[in-house]
Amino acid sequence: MEIEQVRRYLTKKIHGRQVNKILHSFPSPRLWKDPTGGCKEVMLEQSDASRKSSTAEMELYVSLPFCIPTKPSHCGYCLFPVEDYKNSSQLINYLDYLKREGELYAPFHQDYDPISVYIGGGTPNLLKAEHYGPLMDIIRTNFPNMSADTPITLEGIPQLFFRGKIEALANHGYTRISMGAQQLNERLTKFSGRKQKPEHIFNAIKWAREFGLESNVDLIFGWPQQTKEIMLDDLNKLIDTGISHITHYELNIGGPTPFSLERRDELPGIEEVKELYHLSRELLLNNGYVQLTSYDFEKRESEPAGKFIYEECRRNYDHREVWGWGYAAISDFPSLNDEGGWTFMNHRNLKAYYDAIDRKAIPVESSFQRQQIDLKLALIFRNLQSLRVDRESYRRRFSQDVVDDFRNIWTGLQEFGLVEVDDDYIRLTNDGGYYVPLMQTLLSKERVEELVDRQYSRSQGLAVIQ
Repeated sequence: MEIEQVRRYLTKKIHGRQVNKILHSFPSPRLWKDPTGGCKEVMLEQSDASRKSSTAEMELYVSLPFCIPTKPSHCGYCLFPVEDYKNSSQLINYLDYLKREGELYAPFHQDYDPISVYIGGGTPNLLKAEHYGPLMDIIRTNFPNMSADTPITLEGIPQLFFRGKIEALANHGYTRISMGAQQLNERLTKFSGRKQKPEHIFNAIKWAREFGLESNVDLIFGWPQQTKEIMLDDLNKLIDTGISHITHYELNIGGPTPFSLERRDELPGIEEVKELYHLSRELLLNNGYVQLTSYDFEKRESEPAGKFIYEECRRNYDHREVWGWGYAAISDFPSLNDEGGWTFMNHRNLKAYYDAIDRKAIPVESSFQRQQIDLKLALIFRNLQSLRVDRESYRRRFSQDVVDDFRNIWTGLQEFGLVEVDDDYIRLTNDGGYYVPLMQTLLSKERVEELVDRQYSRSQGLAVIQ
């Protein structure tokens, strides 16, 4: 992209609303195609290669799809695929299918020790206390080499983290809970149809500490009718609990959600939202938290150490795989020779997921074979989230400098005060941390246009140049 194009793009977009990509990689699944088959063979072939690599690492994501129905639906804002929870028999049935899906991949897993396990959804703490042992057995059966000290996080909503459940989690080897609280203010919480109260959050933090579990709470800024006073009051109450990890991210408004369709006029303005980001960041830093990512703050040393956890994102370009296990889960298998690799998404329809496993078929709905540029962008996306880009790590992986690969874009971002570049890193400035989505979109703009053109050509039956 020419430097003048970069400048024009930034001038036009920098005052727009951000759309965070906190859990997104590259490219978006909307640019994928239907699977052509052979995904199991790809994974097994990759496994054989990975076993010969001393640097191969894997993150494990386990999906449980059920959520309590709310009014408005999907808590008003959520775009993740979920299934309505009706009764516990759904959970028992789903765990059986999860076990059977794992058996389909058994040869792939035997030599892996995941560096982290995250159990998300959906609402995984809909499970009863007696279900956590069987779920852990399923995981450890598929990963017999998993270390006893592997960080294992289970997420859920505050009002379902009963003391007995947290005790059961601790007894079965889970190490951490993550609560999607979103708001502490009860009036604003009601907009989502949630039934939680602040004491549910405070009690869960207390019980987690009692049984030796780490805990994290998610809060959202940019919520309808949220003021800076309400936001800061919520954060101060949370800080007062002594919690070690807080995820504080911007509300995404998009798609046909109730918040998008019915509450858009109640959202804080674009400049107000930016102010909320900076005020919250300043408050957390002044209270002893270190900023790990654009949205994650933790009480720890300034340079993260110890075991990797799900929220930390990436800080280098070393080879790492992700296996997404269960309904709508996404797997990511970069090529060891850096040609690009594959990414797969399981069925987002529960019946289709079950039907595939009944046929003893891999339950993949769609896939994408990356080229090297896609792999580079996917990794840069995650590293930007962690507020810096490691030039030396990138050179080791790709035998090229990330500055040379995207020189005009980095130059434009420097001119707008969003990054600083030295010999070792591209570092995001304080403003740059807020504008990560803008940077990701700009870096991928030309490649996205190529993929959209390719998708259109396929739909028209035209020849596609790879």
